Amino acid sequence: MGAVLWRVHADTRAGDDFNPGFGSTRFAPIGPVRKRVPTAYAAEGFEAAVYETIFHDLDPAEPFKTYPLSKLAEMRCSQVRVVSPLALRSFLTPDLMKLGLARHQLIDTTAREFPDTRRWSAALHRKDTSTQGMVWESRPYPSSLSMMLFGDRVAAGSLSVVSTVRIDADPALALRFRALAARSGVTLTA
Repeated sequence: MGAVLWRVHADTRAGDDFNPGFGSTRFAPIGPVRKRVPTAYAAEGFEAAVYETIFHDLDPAEPFKTYPLSKLAEMRCSQVRVVSPLALRSFLTPDLMKLGLARHQLIDTTAREFPDTRRWSAALHRKDTSTQGMVWESRPYPSSLSMMLFGDRVAAGSLSVVSTVRIDADPALALRFRALAARSGVTLTA
């Protein structure tokens, strides 16, 4: 409680909004089309939030990785404070071991495997009604924790928006973003 989380999200959403179930991610969408569970991804730090969203689909093996800076205009970066305690299921390595899994089976997966990994979040949501989401070590930025929250389990007001900005409009965040791109060999294009 009191922790500040980072989110990178579409500019059409507020920092504490939940995605109504669009897209294809490691753990979402959950449920049939007409009854999708709203979800929100967040991370402990700016870096993990960027790697889990903006740089998520970049292939590390590609010799020439690019990201168009114009796409940043469609994104917002929010900091949200956790106001109420969150009951999260841990998918950290020791907890995965207890389940008989290794990171490469659930966390270190490619988009091709997302239909399989989504089954885990769907089963967790269905079988453990007290759980409000899950937490794991970020795949692309493992020194930070990432999480996905279930919007139908997190009470309104449990998250409080501290700030929301465009990354390219905030000089400090823009500098950090460019440093992350340079560190990972990502060429930023116009």
